[in-house]
Amino acid sequence: MARFLVFGAGMGENTGKTANHILICFHDFNRGGTERIAIGMAKRWVELGRRVTILCGARQGGLEDTVDPRVTVLELSPPIPRSPISRLQLGPAMAKMLAELAPDVIFLPGNFHFPLIPALGKARGRAALVAKISNPAVPQGLVALPVRWLLRRFARHLDGFAAMNRGLEAEIRAIAPDTHVTTLYDPVYLTDAPPAPRAETAVKEILWAGRFEPQKDAPLALRTIAELNRLMPARLTMLGEGYLRPKMEALAAKMGLGDQVSFIGHVPSIDPYLAQADALLVSSVFEGGPAVAVEALAHGVPVVSTPCSHFLRDIMTIPEAGQITASSTAKDLAQALAQVCTAPRPSPAALRPLIAHLAPEPCADAYLAWFDAMAAKRG
Repeated sequence: MARFLVFGAGMGENTGKTANHILICFHDFNRGGTERIAIGMAKRWVELGRRVTILCGARQGGLEDTVDPRVTVLELSPPIPRSPISRLQLGPAMAKMLAELAPDVIFLPGNFHFPLIPALGKARGRAALVAKISNPAVPQGLVALPVRWLLRRFARHLDGFAAMNRGLEAEIRAIAPDTHVTTLYDPVYLTDAPPAPRAETAVKEILWAGRFEPQKDAPLALRTIAELNRLMPARLTMLGEGYLRPKMEALAAKMGLGDQVSFIGHVPSIDPYLAQADALLVSSVFEGGPAVAVEALAHGVPVVSTPCSHFLRDIMTIPEAGQITASSTAKDLAQALAQVCTAPRPSPAALRPLIAHLAPEPCADAYLAWFDAMAAKRG
């Protein structure tokens, strides 16, 4: 069922202004979820007659050829590629272009781009400035206090936050109670007719997909498959790229997992791999809304995950969907995988109702309605 959002009372006086020109600001076309989702929604918005511009620091990363030709793409001159300080440079450089571009709404599609907020907020003129919370806003540990302080300062420049799930909405409300926050789900783009699953075999096939970066905790996935092989024969297929991949390949070899782990790299479509999988493993430290888990459920593949995401708790509401472990340990994950892999395989028809509200058009349309409300409030 689509989730309908009504914007009106409490949103400010409606001036009749709409988000006719939407400006999406991001660093580059990195193959991450936030960029891919923004590009997909931009296609829907231009189909509905809106003007959409993507302003990027560098036109590189792998997704640049997926942009709808009706969407304008502008690269900073000179370009600003990723570096340890690049986001501090990105905001002021983009701010200089706002007067000429004259957007109605400026959209930052994820936490990674929060450092752009102060510079864009000061230069936006009458444009509404909004940002999506794509991951838990505050990390654990010693950095939590300064991050909360920074978020409160950033929030002063914003007209609103869009949270990817109700848990993230509650988190940001506690940090910035005076800033408008709403839950808007990311669309997920699914194959209409997923490939038929493979026949049952003695060796269980576990799939992992993501960037080889600390957030995804690939070492935990390797420890988990080692632990699972103490319970049953199993193989782990790892999809994705990232700077930690060589270290993970070396770690797998050191652990003696050469026959149990395959590193495939980036793939154009995950569907053939899901068709061969008995379960999807999510080993992340934190996640906002892992789209790969939704794709797995759409294929009838149960998910086993660390307690990393409010979003997964929102959608994994029946036992057939898999398990979210109480702790992020290899032993707990392996036991959960063993239980899931020995249970009867669910059908896509049983799991797709859990994710029906994530259909692309209703999600993109809900974002557009929110943009219109934010633009009208700015006047």
